[in-house]
Amino acid sequence: MTAQAFSAWASCRETVACRICASARFTPYLEARGFTIVQCSACGLRYVNPQPSIAELQQIYTVFDQGSQWRSGEEHFNLGVRSAILRFKKMGSVLDIGSGAGNFLRCMRQAGFSIYGVEPSRAGSAYAVSEHKIKTFNGTIEAFLSSARHRQFDVVTMLNVLEHLKDPAAVLCQTRTLLHEEGILVVVVPDARFHAVIGQTRRRLGVPDPFWMNTERHPLVGFDPPHHLYSFEPRTIVRLLEHCGLRVLRVQNAPVIFNEDRWKNVAKVILRAFSEVLHRLTRGHLVLGYSTLVIAQEQ
Repeated sequence: MTAQAFSAWASCRETVACRICASARFTPYLEARGFTIVQCSACGLRYVNPQPSIAELQQIYTVFDQGSQWRSGEEHFNLGVRSAILRFKKMGSVLDIGSGAGNFLRCMRQAGFSIYGVEPSRAGSAYAVSEHKIKTFNGTIEAFLSSARHRQFDVVTMLNVLEHLKDPAAVLCQTRTLLHEEGILVVVVPDARFHAVIGQTRRRLGVPDPFWMNTERHPLVGFDPPHHLYSFEPRTIVRLLEHCGLRVLRVQNAPVIFNEDRWKNVAKVILRAFSEVLHRLTRGHLVLGYSTLVIAQEQ
């Protein structure tokens, strides 16, 4: 969707309070693509405000398709997430919210899990069904929650999904009802701290478009309006999960997602190696990287 199309929806957008602490006090952080990213004055969460309407987001995601990246990429990431899950669950059922083309669920099926997906994109859900034979609900997580209140799973995953939602707190509170007793929720979100440092450094150097907002292929996924409505970092995602009645079991750097940009892949590998060293030296207290993986249970 073009910037002109985004601006046409501006009158339908709603100014909201922070989804973590409910504070209505915020300061502007970044203007990009006809949207404003603000920072909560109370807890520090960065988020798009005013927020796009549901109709605007539906128009974006029903045609969303990442092509070859969606079809054949992410295997290293999927295996890494599976390895993290196997520390807590050796078998059972998995629900992947935002399941895309079904590659992660296929990976979990290979480990013996039963699988089910929720995906709003017609292209993604159709591919998962036709190519991987994965049962997939084609619709939003909100629609799925309304239709499946009594269905429960041993593992629920939200991999690079939570930052896309209008009200992640409300969805997380409802998602808890989908967990079996002792079930786990697995969340992956970009770590906006890393992306903020790069963008702010480029801004100080006078580089045009320091956050790469005017190009289709940019590395700063921590800030990507309107697709990403929230820019989390470890402390804010942990606080959000706890606010929603979840107990955090583990916080770690997420596995790397590779793509077509070789230089970016090399940078990601180096960054993750450095992050893992810091994580071990601080006995797990410092998590700093390209993205963050969190495992939680109901309190």
